[in-house]
Amino acid sequence: MTPTEFHKIYDSLNQYGKSALNSITDENSDYQKHSHDHIYKHFYINAHDIGEIYHYTSIGALKNIVKTKLFYVGYIHSMNDPLEVRYTYRVAIKYLQQLGATKDEIKIFINDYQNINYDSYVWSFSPNRNSQALANYGDVALGFDSQKIQKKLSDQYTCPNFKRMEEGYGYVFPLKVEYDQNVHQEFIQPIIQEWLNSYRGLNGIWNSVARDIQNKCLSSLFLLSLCFKRQILWQEEEIRYVIVKPKSNHFDASALVSDRPISLAKINPNILREVILSRNSESRKQEVKDILNDNGFAKTKVKITDLPY
Repeated sequence: MTPTEFHKIYDSLNQYGKSALNSITDENSDYQKHSHDHIYKHFYINAHDIGEIYHYTSIGALKNIVKTKLFYVGYIHSMNDPLEVRYTYRVAIKYLQQLGATKDEIKIFINDYQNINYDSYVWSFSPNRNSQALANYGDVALGFDSQKIQKKLSDQYTCPNFKRMEEGYGYVFPLKVEYDQNVHQEFIQPIIQEWLNSYRGLNGIWNSVARDIQNKCLSSLFLLSLCFKRQILWQEEEIRYVIVKPKSNHFDASALVSDRPISLAKINPNILREVILSRNSESRKQEVKDILNDNGFAKTKVKITDLPY
C-alpha cells in the first residue's frame, strides 16, 4: 500500500478508526504503554531475584509428590478461585459498559475472548513461608529454589531458542500477581478502549487491520488475566510460574486428574529445599522426615512454622 492509498483510507475513517490507528502506531500512546511487552516487563519476575518460594499443600500430597518426583501443575480454568481468569474479562466488560458499548458489541467481545485458544497452566507459590492466608490449602509449605524451578520447567517444556514450538511444548515464565484495582484499571482501560475503537471504526472498512488490532488487544488481556486477581485475596502474595502451550484447538487431554487437565512438573531433591509444618502438624515432624528420607529427599529440611499458632 502506498502512502497515498493509506491516507485515502485514513481520511475516510470515523473518529474511532482514526483513534485506533493513532494508538496502535504511536509508541507513546496510553494503549502502547499498557500492552504487549510492557505487560511482560511490568509483571515478569526474574527467577534470580525471587529466592525461595513456597507452595502450600497437604502431607498426603507431599507424600505423593516425593514418591513420584512429579508435581501437578493446574489448568488455568480449574484453579481454586472460581473467578480465576474471568475476573480480568469481567472488569473489561465493566469498562466497555462505561464507554457506552452496546449489548451487541459486548456480546461480540465476549465471543472473541471465549474463543481464544491458550492452553495455560499455573503453579502457585508465595514468598511467605508462614502465610496465614494460604494455610487453608494444607498443613505444609514446600520451599523450592525458584531458579531451579525455572530451569527445570524450561528444560522440560521449552525448545532451545524457542524453535519448533509444537504441541506439547510451552513458554515458561514467572509472574507476580497484582491485586491493586488501580493497577488493573490502568492497564485494562486503554486496551479495551482500543478494542472498541477498532471495532467501531475499522470493521467493514479495513477488516484485516481491525482483526489484527482486536487480536492484539485480546492477547494483552489474556496476559493480564494471568496476573490480575481480586483485591480481597491480596494476602496470598502469589507468585506463579505459568506454562503456556501452543494449541490448535483446546487443552491437552493427555494428563487428566479428576477429569481436569494438568501439566506434569518433574522435581528432584535439589529443588525441594525445606518443608514447613503448621502447628497442627507439629507432632508429625518425624513422619514427614521419614517420608522424605524414604524417597531420596534426605537433604530436605523439615521445620515448624514461626507462627505461634
